[in-house]
Amino acid sequence: MNKKEEVINAARDLFTKYGYKKVSMDEIAKESNVTKKTIYSYFSDKEAMFKYFASEELQSMKEKIENDVNSSTSFIDRVSKILYESLLFRKNSDLIKTIIKEISKNNTAECISFLKFYDGEIVSYIEEKIKQEIQNKTIKKCDAHLTAFIIYKVYSSILFEYDREIDEEKVTKEVTNILKDGLLN
Repeated sequence: MNKKEEVINAARDLFTKYGYKKVSMDEIAKESNVTKKTIYSYFSDKEAMFKYFASEELQSMKEKIENDVNSSTSFIDRVSKILYESLLFRKNSDLIKTIIKEISKNNTAECISFLKFYDGEIVSYIEEKIKQEIQNKTIKKCDAHLTAFIIYKVYSSILFEYDREIDEEKVTKEVTNILKDGLLN
């Protein structure tokens, strides 16, 4: 393992364990057995390192979704899988769970920024799929970005803000039914 990988692994472990705010560059250097100068040769600051992890998490999630989505035949099935997998990933990722916990305790700007970035990437991903379907004439013309945003926010609001115990698959099915009635040609 090279030095950069050691820094990345140490930082990821520390961020996941303690959150963004409580981890210092000194601790990352100590944990990875390098100097702070070495860390700064890879990352300009702690926020840049954190954004690196955000991108890495998103890439991992997108790869998982692409594998599942490519096996689906209909647009509705593909969007349903994107929603389900992205929110399941958000719910199960140790780093994301730590970030959400930190937001609820400290309202850390970097963590809020991370979640906005994460949500924005998913919305963009759904938007891309909607545009493809509009071109293929399998769904009605619509504002692809706004539609993607609405779909994602409705789904995520139900999963994260609904005050009753819910089944993710049931939510996916209900949102899918709404999509079928509103978007399909």
